[in-house]
Amino acid sequence: MNTLLALALLSTTQPAPAWLAGDWEPYSNAFVGLRMLSIGKDSLSWKGCKDVHFDVLESEANSVTVRLAPGSTCSLDDEPPTRMDTLRFTLRENRCDLGVSIYASPDAAKKNTPAAEGLYGKPKCPSGPAGQAAANLSTTIR
Repeated sequence: MNTLLALALLSTTQPAPAWLAGDWEPYSNAFVGLRMLSIGKDSLSWKGCKDVHFDVLESEANSVTVRLAPGSTCSLDDEPPTRMDTLRFTLRENRCDLGVSIYASPDAAKKNTPAAEGLYGKPKCPSGPAGQAAANLSTTIR
């Protein structure tokens, strides 16, 4: 019985919320080079990385923070390339737009000092023009 309890405790990884799954198009200029973001229940694909596993660190009603697998090749388009370590996704009220904050380390995430922030949107979602959505969020790689 103790072995079963230990196994149950080890597998308490939070699932990603259902609203996060799917394909997201970049709205922000900072993320255009990263192209489409595809998210599954426990992995994501982005430019330079495919089917990279992530663990959910924190999940709230409209926000989720994930940490990518240690050996992932996901990185920003800056020089030198910043490795993506921790990502925070925030779903906007219209349920179509996704704020994305990218952190180079867990420490940067704790201090809320992103390496880049921007906006993605669901394809064919009536959230308004992409240009207008992008204007509402910082698009600067830091």
